[in-house]
Amino acid sequence: MTLKEAYKILGISKKDDDRKIKTKYKKLLIMYHPDSDPSRKRNPDDDEKIRQIIEAYKKIKESEGKPVLDTYEFTWDAIENKSAFSERNIYVQFKMYDEELPLSKMARGRFVWDPDMEEFSLFSKSVLEACKEVITDYDVMPTADRIKDIFHLMMQEYVLPADSARKIGKLVREDKDNEVYQFNGYIKNNILDIKALSLIIGEPASIVVKDERAVACEIVTGKKIGDISFDQDELYYVLLPLLKNPQIEAHSILKKIENSRRGSNLVKVIIELALPKRLTDIAVSNDMLIKQLLKEK
Repeated sequence: MTLKEAYKILGISKKDDDRKIKTKYKKLLIMYHPDSDPSRKRNPDDDEKIRQIIEAYKKIKESEGKPVLDTYEFTWDAIENKSAFSERNIYVQFKMYDEELPLSKMARGRFVWDPDMEEFSLFSKSVLEACKEVITDYDVMPTADRIKDIFHLMMQEYVLPADSARKIGKLVREDKDNEVYQFNGYIKNNILDIKALSLIIGEPASIVVKDERAVACEIVTGKKIGDISFDQDELYYVLLPLLKNPQIEAHSILKKIENSRRGSNLVKVIIELALPKRLTDIAVSNDMLIKQLLKEK
């Protein structure tokens, strides 16, 4: 196998970094996992494809002068939060000729969410299922509020904010102590003075968390500009915990105002977080809070 063939098999290029190469390698292995679709008859060619994928990955790593320590195992390669209240299912969804195949259950356990390997929509689906299973096991009324509150507490147990931010965010600069990542958001500007706001477009604003919402404020006066929302749902579980962390410096930059068809306005916002390189996540356990909700009538 040539190096060019190895890149083609993994569907990557020489410009891709180590994380992207390893992620693509693992996703391809999962695709041909013998249990990826139990209802599907095993194709004899799958074993040959697995062999080629492993060989291609080794070829690329060796060309970079890096030893290949990974061994191919049919296990879900993610950190587990042993203190999480419940296990959950891991789902993946493959495509064939742009057609989505049925969901495949790859594993079950107290695995934390890995943005490189698990789509957020499937992750949140698995947590919602785990939440409903717990409510059924405790034989309590599945009210909307109870499901919502337990769901959010479970989500916190399965997300490592700093690790996820480093994978989701755009690294824009770094020094010996910090890495600065960018994220996109917006402010629904239907109550603001547009003329006053337009004077500070391009200027930084501070960010605080109030009532579990990210809020942009003027740096000098502290006046509230508006609540920050995100296009990506996962950012609520990744950024809010980090914004509360006193070790992390954060600010937002108001980029531009876009008129919507309904007459309101959207203020595009860039959020910058300076994550200390030494910062590591501590897994959350909401055991007592969840049990309390399960006891309430």
